[in-house]
Amino acid sequence: MRDRAVLTLALVLFPAFAHAQAVLSCGASERPSSMMETLKGEFRDGNFRGFLEKSGRYLSGEVANYDSYFARMDELFPNGFDLCQTVLVREEDPGFRQEIVLYESDAIKGPISLFLTTVIVNGREELLYFNFNSSATAILEQLR
Repeated sequence: MRDRAVLTLALVLFPAFAHAQAVLSCGASERPSSMMETLKGEFRDGNFRGFLEKSGRYLSGEVANYDSYFARMDELFPNGFDLCQTVLVREEDPGFRQEIVLYESDAIKGPISLFLTTVIVNGREELLYFNFNSSATAILEQLR
């Protein structure tokens, strides 16, 4: 009987624990966004095409403009980044979220800052805007 209770408890708790462990890609967030975590992970790994392809329906047309966004990034960071850290998470109810993530690599002296904005429309999270820059000031100026 005791073994059954332990097994039941493990089956109930393990999926939640595994999900929480697997979701965070660049630092902790109290309420992680699965879309943002996916995008931050793609960017970290240097999979910039995957980043753009997974950005959702609002930016799906931008895949055709891939080179204008990421050609230089492909050259500089073909293997992605050594480190990433989420430094800002801003949420506004009912469905607006912004995050700033810093990425570091031995290929450059300072970080690359990634700015993401998502919205929830009809229960689905969509990337509304993104920008990245080696100037943190340029990214911080976009916060509103």
